[in-house]
Amino acid sequence: MGNTYKQEINEKVNRKYGLIVALLIFAIMVVSNIPTPLYALYAIKFNFGSLAIAGIFATYVVFLIPSLLFWGQYSDVKGGRLPIILGIIFEIAGIIAFLLAGNISELFMARALQGLASGAISGPASALLFHYRGKAGAILTSVSTSSGTAVGPLLGGIMAEYFPFHLELVYIISLIIIIIPFARVIPIINKSIINRQYIHNVFKFHFPKLDMEAKNLFMLSATTAFIAWSITAFYMSMSPLYIIRLLGISNIAVTGLIVFLMLGVASIMQILSMKSAIFTSMLTGIISLIIAIILIVISLPLKSLDIFIVATIMTGIGQGFAFTGATREIRTISPPLKMGGILSNYYIIIYFGVGAPTVILGILDKVSGLFQGILYYGSALIIISLVIIIFLHKYRIKIIKD
Repeated sequence: MGNTYKQEINEKVNRKYGLIVALLIFAIMVVSNIPTPLYALYAIKFNFGSLAIAGIFATYVVFLIPSLLFWGQYSDVKGGRLPIILGIIFEIAGIIAFLLAGNISELFMARALQGLASGAISGPASALLFHYRGKAGAILTSVSTSSGTAVGPLLGGIMAEYFPFHLELVYIISLIIIIIPFARVIPIINKSIINRQYIHNVFKFHFPKLDMEAKNLFMLSATTAFIAWSITAFYMSMSPLYIIRLLGISNIAVTGLIVFLMLGVASIMQILSMKSAIFTSMLTGIISLIIAIILIVISLPLKSLDIFIVATIMTGIGQGFAFTGATREIRTISPPLKMGGILSNYYIIIYFGVGAPTVILGILDKVSGLFQGILYYGSALIIISLVIIIFLHKYRIKIIKD
């Protein structure tokens, strides 16, 4: 009786702590993606084009990747308190840099600070979430990431279109959004038993090792997530220009709404995908993304917003199933004491899929035009997706059910 009561109390506490950590991840994603629909306004204000937008977007990733790699491993040995606190400080500094930005160089600096922030928080916070909520931690991680990434552009777009002082007020709201979870998460970080017995160990940077079978499954899962977020990157960076230049729609709120629609659908699909086997979730996601890419390309010459919206919904379905399936598989193959480091490597591949293709698309736009750029970009993603489908079937038996 006593043990059962104690267990119920522990479960309630774990749910509460898990919710607070999920709120932190959500808030970081919101404020990091609020600038997405504003890039078109900055381009007009500071007189730059699509390649510069891609560069600003990629700067976030360039600074995020080393931050992820370092702080994920640090948290495995020393705990998550320091990286999470530093991450929040970097995020606040990035928001202030956006608020005060007077030229394009300061936009680059703001995105660099936000990249350092997301890198410091993502791995340690996800590891905490997995610790508190187990299997549910995978879905909370995915939903918090995608829903936050969806709400950010929507909020930024609406405020830019309908509110006064649209390049200032939005960042004041961002500061409020990030301070709320900051106050709640700090007290619970050290309550986790993760690695408490190792807290005085000497930290030594290294690349986390997995056995060959687990490494193959890691790469398969990470590549699946890479594809999901490569298409997401198109929506978060270039789709506002696409909508304005090729579809003739100049309402900034609409560009934010399109991004919100895609990631909103993705968040719903992430919840629904938990009822599917990991293999089914990943396969469904990849096939849906292939269909979405084809529809995006078709919508261009037809200048059809309707087809583009259908493509957006299909992208959300694919992103939700593919990303959640991949994250669930990563959780099943990650040893508990290496969880932060392995998750950080996983996020590195995801964010490489966000940054590199965006720069490539920006270059292709300059060289051959936006339509040809998207055609080449989409074709490459389809080829990689087909290879993933082959390997999914090859490793089908080894992809265990979580």
